[in-house]
Amino acid sequence: MQYNMEKAIIRKLLHLMAGLALAGTVYCQQGFVVQPEDQQVKQGDTVIMKCKVENREGQVQWTRGGFGLGTDRSLIGFERYSMLGDENNGVYDLMIVEAELQDDDVYQCQIGATHTTPGVRSRSAQLTVLLPPNFPIIYGSPVVNVEEGQPYNLTCRANNGKPAPTLKWFVEGAEVTDNVSYEAITQADGKRQDAISYLTITPSKTDQGKRYSCQAMNAFLTDPLTTSASLEVLYAPEVTITASPKLGVKEGESIQFSCEGRGNPNNITWKWYRNNEEIGDADSKYLRVDSLTADHDGNIITCEAINSVGSTKKNYQMAVEYGPRFTVPIKHAAAQLGETATLTCKTKGNPTPRVVWKKKGSQRILSSSDTLTISRVTESDLGIYICYSNVIGFSEINRELHLLKKGPPKVISNEEQYAKEGDIATLECLTESVPKPDQIRWARQEQDLLQFGDSARYKVEEEDLPTGRKSILTIVNVHSGDYGDYNCSVKNTYGTDALVIKLKQKDAIPLAFVMGGVFGGLGLILIIAIIIFIYQRTKSREEVIPTIEIEASTSDTDSADSATKKPEIKVEYKNPDYNGPLEPWRNDYNKDHYSRYSAEYDELNVNYKPNGRPYPNGYGFPPTYPEAYKYLDDVDKGAGHPYDRLGSYDSGFEPDYHPRNPAYGRPPPPHSMDPRNYPEELYPEGTISRLSTNV
Repeated sequence: MQYNMEKAIIRKLLHLMAGLALAGTVYCQQGFVVQPEDQQVKQGDTVIMKCKVENREGQVQWTRGGFGLGTDRSLIGFERYSMLGDENNGVYDLMIVEAELQDDDVYQCQIGATHTTPGVRSRSAQLTVLLPPNFPIIYGSPVVNVEEGQPYNLTCRANNGKPAPTLKWFVEGAEVTDNVSYEAITQADGKRQDAISYLTITPSKTDQGKRYSCQAMNAFLTDPLTTSASLEVLYAPEVTITASPKLGVKEGESIQFSCEGRGNPNNITWKWYRNNEEIGDADSKYLRVDSLTADHDGNIITCEAINSVGSTKKNYQMAVEYGPRFTVPIKHAAAQLGETATLTCKTKGNPTPRVVWKKKGSQRILSSSDTLTISRVTESDLGIYICYSNVIGFSEINRELHLLKKGPPKVISNEEQYAKEGDIATLECLTESVPKPDQIRWARQEQDLLQFGDSARYKVEEEDLPTGRKSILTIVNVHSGDYGDYNCSVKNTYGTDALVIKLKQKDAIPLAFVMGGVFGGLGLILIIAIIIFIYQRTKSREEVIPTIEIEASTSDTDSADSATKKPEIKVEYKNPDYNGPLEPWRNDYNKDHYSRYSAEYDELNVNYKPNGRPYPNGYGFPPTYPEAYKYLDDVDKGAGHPYDRLGSYDSGFEPDYHPRNPAYGRPPPPHSMDPRNYPEELYPEGTISRLSTNV
């Protein structure tokens, strides 16, 4: 046992001695006192990476990216590289002047191995070369075009920074942090980085001209780099539409529309629409609509303003005043006695028409609505009703509607109808039927006409009438076999009726009648032309109205007999060349200008009275031309001139008056006398002072 203890003590002493020997060996190995550390250097600056060794046995060198730079302190081949420090003190610092991007790498300080000592390496140190970013830019600067109301990303970018720069946004000098996003993009060399920042905005017109700034900053910079841009807010045109006149435009008048628009940009083009349909050739800011009709009322006129941003439309609803008009066809009513009947009168107008109902022949207003309802119809209710529709400022319209009694139909056509051979015959079967007939049938020889003979020449058409229906049978190219009887029968829910209509041949008008009519018409035209010519010639002559001056007086010597004597009348008659057909004082049709007998004086007495009766012309003497022409036949038969048969007028004054020629104021010569040898002594010039006074 003692032996074993001794053996264990010896073993421990051997172990202790071996450990002391090993420790002495490690302490004497080569190694590093100062090792390089990670550093940053700005591009163009100088950097020194530290390395101090001890117990150096091998050669010291620096590596960059795993490749040795050399053991010579001048580091031949690397002009900007050198090792600094006292070799005896084990200082092997690496100095890099004017640092460049290529210097950005991992560096190590190494001590080479010997035959007895292994080589050693320092820890790896990252040298980071700092680069400034390029000057930041805002896309679209200096003026960024944005659209109103449309989200937009303002973009700021700063490239080639190392490290990637930070980017900040400012609006009018105030920093903006909301709605900002950022990303850094490493370039292909793996060293430089580009920085991008987005500012999302939704611009409005109030943002117009606002200044946005972007600042870039990284470790290289001492002051940020700043760039700016202003906003140009683009927007579609803002449009207003007006009409002239605004109110009270009536049918038949005109209206003008005007569109005003303001946008950015302001180069605006125009389009116009009516009820969403484009109006051609309307490309200005004005639109004129002439000759308005009721169809324009309520129309939507649209003005569209267009620029590069977009378009804006504005609507205007037209209001055209127009008179009343009916909107539905006439629909008569029918009823049995005791039933209820309704008549309808739908009208429209602007303003809304006023409607009243009256029964024809009565002024009593029965209703003021679109419908007239008559309960428990009686016989007296049957008849015609009138619907009146009125709009202030326009003409009233009316429509007659019939209230009819239901009953069996009746055929009321002419029983005989005519057509010429070879022509088209038209036979009418007119029926009264309330309600409308269920059927109107044409037959011949008890056979349906459309199945009779050459039915291709027959055609039947029907036309509804207020009180029934009319059936029209047309026969093409009438020949002799078509003349004869045709049966028209009608049926409704209340009964039937029929009528035999006979088609007869219509004789052609004789040629003599035709020629006589032609020549008679030509003659009539010729006579009318002559009358017009004579009338125009007569009108062209100057009319001269004679002047008659009348002086009534009583002589002093006759004063004693003034009670019994008639006053003496002096008439001055200025007779121009009067070429009229009658003497002025004999014209009844113009009593305002001419003289005739006054009630204060006796009428002239005419001894000659044809057929024992006085002349009824109001003057008491025979008519002048042209009535005297009635006696020309008597003259030709030897009876003498009509004036030869006249006696003298017993006027109550001296001398007595004899009839004068109507054209010249003297009596006509006897028919047997040559008018060129007029005996002045037998027929002296008379005066009309005893014949007339002014009345």
